[in-house]
Amino acid sequence: MSAQERPTKTWTARLPLSIGYLAILGLVGGLGVWSVNAKISGAVVSSGMIQVESNRQVIQHPEGGVVGDIHVKNGDHVDAGDVLLHLDDTLLTSELAIVEGQLFELFARRARLVAERDDAESLSFGDDPTKGFRENAQFTELLKGQERLFHARKDALEQETAQLEEQILQASNQIQGAQSQLSAFKEQEVLVAEELSDIQALFDKGLTQANRLIAQRREHSRLKGEIGSFQSNIALLKGEIAGLEIQKLRLQTQTREEAITSLREIGHQELELSERRLALLETLARLEIRTPVSGVIYDSQIFAVQSVISPAQPIMFVIPQDQPLVVSSRIESIHIDQVHVGQEVSLRFSAFDQRFTPEIMGQVTRLSADVFTDERTGLSYYQAELLPLSGELEKLEGQELLPGMPVEAFIKTSERSPLNYLTKPLVDYFNKAFRED
Repeated sequence: MSAQERPTKTWTARLPLSIGYLAILGLVGGLGVWSVNAKISGAVVSSGMIQVESNRQVIQHPEGGVVGDIHVKNGDHVDAGDVLLHLDDTLLTSELAIVEGQLFELFARRARLVAERDDAESLSFGDDPTKGFRENAQFTELLKGQERLFHARKDALEQETAQLEEQILQASNQIQGAQSQLSAFKEQEVLVAEELSDIQALFDKGLTQANRLIAQRREHSRLKGEIGSFQSNIALLKGEIAGLEIQKLRLQTQTREEAITSLREIGHQELELSERRLALLETLARLEIRTPVSGVIYDSQIFAVQSVISPAQPIMFVIPQDQPLVVSSRIESIHIDQVHVGQEVSLRFSAFDQRFTPEIMGQVTRLSADVFTDERTGLSYYQAELLPLSGELEKLEGQELLPGMPVEAFIKTSERSPLNYLTKPLVDYFNKAFRED
């Protein structure tokens, strides 16, 4: 049989095609089963940064002023209550001295006026607000001056009172003398009246002359006039004594009324000056700017003495070092329905080498009650606080976390199948498309 007559072997692709179809079918079927049955954990991805739990503490002064002393610089560690700056107190100290001088004078005057009001023998204080100033030299000198004035006024009042009492005594003595003379004239008048009666009887019988009767009548009338004159003088002297007594009482009352009126005026002035003094003392106390927390000085704006600080100007910041570190993250508002407090979160610190830095597990500990708006981009977001779980930071093996480091956060949501991930965009699209006009 020649070569041309030999039967030729034919190659068929049926088997490879069948195997390929079966492989494709198996792959598609496997993917289908996997996409339906497999579960993939969802996550809301957000960016954030590390910060201390209480945030950085801004140092400000409500009134501002001129820097007198600087006690710290950037990077210094401070403890709560340490003095950071001391503002210049020259003007405030001078103003306080003026106010206290005026207040001391009022206190001393008030002590004198109280003694005059109460008719005391000396100045007394009791529960007086001057207790804290008794050792002050200026106040002591003012008080001595008021004591001298008090005794001088008291002596003058006593002298005037003594003069009035002397006048009253003189008038009383005059009354006594007048009353003695009045008694004598009354006795004479009784005798003259009896004689007149006898003479009248004799005259009626014609036994005496008319001249004698007329003379006796004249004497009787004169005595009555004298008696009336003495009675009038006694009444005038009694009126004079009453006037002197009133003048004496008015003198004492006037002194007390003047003291009461002056005390009322001084009370308002004392209140005003006391409030000014307290305000100045409070302002002076605030000249020592202290840190409310322990930490490290950051971004100080003061570098030289005599620098001027504006009211409420941020002077420097204190970064607390004894507070736990947390992650502050921004959650887009469209994802807020998938985030809640207590939710698990995976944290990645992008500042470290990702090949050697493990993910840190944490949870959502706080979520803002309302939305914030980024002033630069205009995007809205919710602020979330994420806290690493206990012991998770040990995975960093000594790598130091610092405030301000960037963090990527993956907040775990519900599990979904791969098929759901693939079909959800289409379902959402058609749900919207079929509702359009």
